[in-house]
Amino acid sequence: MPRFANTLWPALLSVSALAAAESHTLVAPEWIEKNRRDPHLVLLDARPEAEYLEGHVPGALVINAYDNLVDTTPQGERAFQAWLTETLGKAGLGPKDVIVVYDNKLGMRAARAYWMLCYAGQPTVFLLEGGMEAWRRKNRPVETAAAAPRAATRYHLRPEKQYIATERQVAASLKDGRTIILDVRTHAEYEGQGGVADCARQGRIPGAVWIEWTEWLSPDGTTFAGFEKLGTLLIGKGILPNKQIIVYCHRGARAAMVWAVLDDLGYPKVRNYIGSWHEWAGRPELPAEKQ
Repeated sequence: MPRFANTLWPALLSVSALAAAESHTLVAPEWIEKNRRDPHLVLLDARPEAEYLEGHVPGALVINAYDNLVDTTPQGERAFQAWLTETLGKAGLGPKDVIVVYDNKLGMRAARAYWMLCYAGQPTVFLLEGGMEAWRRKNRPVETAAAAPRAATRYHLRPEKQYIATERQVAASLKDGRTIILDVRTHAEYEGQGGVADCARQGRIPGAVWIEWTEWLSPDGTTFAGFEKLGTLLIGKGILPNKQIIVYCHRGARAAMVWAVLDDLGYPKVRNYIGSWHEWAGRPELPAEKQ
């Protein structure tokens, strides 16, 4: 369940109203141990394969949802859906599975995989709070040998299109006062003074509000930020549940984490611009601004 129900959204203005709620996105290592015997429990390690082979949660499978750059044109989205269908089918996933994705901490690689699974229509997906570091810290068992693969399935994709923003949708919303475009990159990236070298341009989407993605997490990067801090961020920037929120970063990974936080809070209209600045910068006809 979301952290607060629809009828309580106005209570966002009272930060203390968030404190009694529980996450429906995060599970702890103890939860995995408790549900170990569930035949539908699937653990997905989103880290690079080399790190996976250095030690992973027993039985976990590798998933690489990080290196696939998504083009959000109609053709690009169809290609993305085809890639997802093939990738999730090869992983042996199905609608009855209960999936937990993890990273070293609560990282962007896991968040990107989590968002993709939600977009694909997978009914039950979680993030492991604290990731592999929390698993080791609690002296849980670790394996280095690759887990036996699951039998491949014919994955039936059910795209949750309300979770994705396309470049057309972003462009159409630039002057829409009902929409907030949220940039979660570093401040240097937001100002156009620094950024990833493979982008065609540096800068930001015009009118974007900036809150760096790390601000949405605890100081140690293992869980979501505390309720008081989140409430202050949201209220201060006018990011309220009656708005359409479009989150972006460089390639939709940091944005996926913020999408997960807002979804966990019960925001009903949040989209991840998965093409993000990498796509936007590569289209010279799209406007950009910088400091």
